[in-house]
Parts: sequence; structure tokens; C-alpha cells
Amino acid sequence: MSNRTFKILVPTDFSRFSQYAFDAAIEIAQIHKGEVHLYHSANIPDDWEDLPAETRYKDFFNKKIAIRAGNTLKEWQKRALEKGIPCDYHYTGGAYIQNIEEVLQKVEIDLIIMGSFGKSKITAGLGSQTIKTIRKFDIPVLVLKTDLSSAQFKKVGFATGLNLEDQQAFHSFLRLIKPFPIQEIHIISIDTGSWFSQPGILMKEALKDFAAIAKEYNVNTHFYRDYSVHAGVTHFVDEFKLDLVAINNHISSPIKRFFQGSNVEAIVMETDIPVLSIN
Repeated sequence: MSNRTFKILVPTDFSRFSQYAFDAAIEIAQIHKGEVHLYHSANIPDDWEDLPAETRYKDFFNKKIAIRAGNTLKEWQKRALEKGIPCDYHYTGGAYIQNIEEVLQKVEIDLIIMGSFGKSKITAGLGSQTIKTIRKFDIPVLVLKTDLSSAQFKKVGFATGLNLEDQQAFHSFLRLIKPFPIQEIHIISIDTGSWFSQPGILMKEALKDFAAIAKEYNVNTHFYRDYSVHAGVTHFVDEFKLDLVAINNHISSPIKRFFQGSNVEAIVMETDIPVLSIN
């Protein structure tokens, strides 16, 4: 990271899953000596006050919800400030993706933290917005399913296809976790036994290159066999009791992005620990 302030964005719908993300953002901001930005999209037209009276009357209930949301943002901001964390909020109406893009143009965000549902429930509500965010933006996205008693990640994993793009993502991952008391880093490559798999001996040699990048840590490399990439990562996380798993989601080819993106989204859906998508 540069010497500028580390900035975290928390998109919120004020659900308990958003609360998980907000609480984690405060802890991580304390560790990184950073600041938190809250974002809420109310789906209320920005020009509401200029609309015809009949339209405004029909939208009165939505307007009351918008006012309540604004007050909640102020309450959350106050909680962050009380813990010594600078906090700003961004409140818009209209389309989620379009408006969050405008926020990201104004503020140089280093990490997005989002709460989401547990296994197999990501397709609705906040979970859907989480997937849209992972797909759309070239910013690391940390997805949480449960409350974190502490953001002190100790045993972390990085799932890799052992290519150069993954090495770049691994460097970004190491910068993000540097302030944490990391005890173990597990580098995982999944062998699905497909026709496109590299020979095992070559993959094991490539894992050594990744281990060399993180030589200051206690690094363990794994060539893990399973029927699919996302199943392998999920099973590995459960077996080794990891606190966090990261995966690269930045693929230049549209075809590769389809397959890699599907893996990332499946891991987010099927893993209950925090998942860091690095774009």
C-alpha cells in the first residue's frame, strides 16, 4: 500500500449481514489505521422533490423509508467515530451498480466489505448485490457470512491456478494481510483430474514459486484433489480450519472470466468463512 489512508467501503442495506460487514470494517480499519465509507442505495429518485404532487404522494412511504435510512447511516457513522475511526457515508437513489460506480470515482477505495447469506442463499437480496459487486469492480471484495468475534486472521488460504495473474493477486493479498498476526498461509491448487490439468509434478514446482513470494511467513503448499475447483477449496477450508480464504477473480479473457468467475461465486456461496475476491 502507499502512504495514503487505507479506505474501506461497506455497502449496506442495514440487515444483520451488513452489520457483520460494518463491525469487521471498523476492526480492519483500526488494524490498517484507515477509514470507513458507508454506502446505501435507496432506490428513490434523486429528483423526488421535483416530481408531480400525485407521484410524490404515491411515493410518500418510500420517502419515509429514505429518511429513516439516512438517520441510520448517521447512527452508524457515530459508532465508528466513537471508536476513533473516520467515517463518511454516501446515500443515493436509483440503480445500485451505477451509483456505487460514482462513489468509487470520488473515493479511492482499497477494500469493499459486504455481508451475505449462508450457504446456497446468495441469489437473493444482499447476496445478489454481493455477486454483482464481485463481478463488476476491480477492487478486492471481502464477503462475510457471520459475525467476526475478531478480525485477527491467523490461518489464511490462497487458492490459485498457478498462473502469472494469480501471482499478482497473491502480492495484493499479502499487502492486505500484512498488518494481521498471520501464523500460517496455505497456498492451495486444486486438481480436478480434467483433461486440462497440468501434470502434478509441474504444479508442485509452481507452488514453490508462490511460497517463495511469501518466504517471511510460515507457508504450506497443497496440491488438493477434488471433483471441482470450488468443491476442493470448500473442502480444504473445512479440513484445515482456515479463518480466511482468498482467490483471484481478475481474468482478462471473457471465456476464462466465465469459468473463473463461476468458481469464485461458487466459493462465496458454499463457504461460511470470510472469502476475499481479489480483482
